[in-house]
Amino acid sequence: MRSPVRPKASLLLWSRMALARLVSGVPLPVPGWRARPEGELVWLVPDESPDGFGAALMVLRRMLKMRPDLQVVVSAPEALGPQLPDGVLRIDPAGENLSNIRSALRHWQPDAVVLSGAQLPPTLIGETFEAGVPLLSIDMTLPEAALNPGFTQRRLMRAALSRLSRISVRDAASMALIGRLGADPAHVEVGGLMSEPPEPLRCSEAERASIAAQTRTRPVWLAASVPAAEFPAVIEAHARAQRHAHRMLLILAPERPEDADDLAETLTDQGWIVERRTVEGEPDGDAQIFLADDADEYGLWYRVAPVTWMGGTFGAETPSPRSPLEPAALGSAILHGPGTGPFAAEYARLDAARAARAVTDETALGDAVADLMAADKAAMLAHNAWAVTSGGAGAAEAVARMVLNYLDDSSEDPGDLTGGAV
Repeated sequence: MRSPVRPKASLLLWSRMALARLVSGVPLPVPGWRARPEGELVWLVPDESPDGFGAALMVLRRMLKMRPDLQVVVSAPEALGPQLPDGVLRIDPAGENLSNIRSALRHWQPDAVVLSGAQLPPTLIGETFEAGVPLLSIDMTLPEAALNPGFTQRRLMRAALSRLSRISVRDAASMALIGRLGADPAHVEVGGLMSEPPEPLRCSEAERASIAAQTRTRPVWLAASVPAAEFPAVIEAHARAQRHAHRMLLILAPERPEDADDLAETLTDQGWIVERRTVEGEPDGDAQIFLADDADEYGLWYRVAPVTWMGGTFGAETPSPRSPLEPAALGSAILHGPGTGPFAAEYARLDAARAARAVTDETALGDAVADLMAADKAAMLAHNAWAVTSGGAGAAEAVARMVLNYLDDSSEDPGDLTGGAV
């Protein structure tokens, strides 16, 4: 086992570890732990947030795919055990309990400890380092408090960072932050935001081809999962967009399919030519609005419409908003309002990558729909959106490769994040 180059002593970190020793008692017994398996072993310690565990799981799966004989022990609550790949060993989280940490290090004798997420546990880091076990951190995102830490917290974080052999951060902002806290940039890399690409929604290819043939000469857009409160705004946007392309077709999917009866009647009374999926089956050349009143066919409509408005994002309350990654994975350009709700992070990623366009009201929505009827503009948004949905998997693979390369490179010094005396 390689021993990390030792940074200068940290009185603050030593004090935290000494306090832990005073309250920890004797080393924790390990009933139920199996014998340490032969071969290279990594102890993976995700942070306790769902995002942290999810990112760690993505990296874990890719490490095992690249190296099936790798042994991995994961600290995770029992409830998360079923999510672990077959053959991976689960132990209860050690937390900052010194006895738990020492028992795990003594029993499993890991070749490396890999932390993930927004955590710098001083006792775990200090004790692991003292045991001569290399420490790596993946998907590091420090909390907002780290932007302006107090004197004591800054010193403690600096000491902890100095004992990490490799650090993979989520973004450039995190890299700059830990650089200011004392980490050596030579041992830090931007891994990127990790995410599993969504499984594309399915549809009947025969149905898709038939409807595409019916609409091939017409500009088409989809308003997906639209709550009743948003119907007037979507219809107004369609009317505005039609001024630029009078044969434009709106495929309107109500959030509640049972609203289609009243909606069809209202739109007909307003003078629109309305057809319904559950009645006519497919839109003909005269339809202006086609109600997609079957909630199980979004995979079809995302493929048919080159532009999708994400219903509910004008702020109307909606119990089950749809993820923007659904149309993104199927090549439909995305429009949305300011109310991004539970998918705020996904919309932020799409907007930052110029893979979606935000609008503020029905006037802006109508103008955006008309603008995106230019095939090249819609195609650019759709391509960027696809890159976002698939790029998270590439980030997870790159981080997994970083960990394995570190384990492989037995001749490389495991790092000298000295950081200085604290």
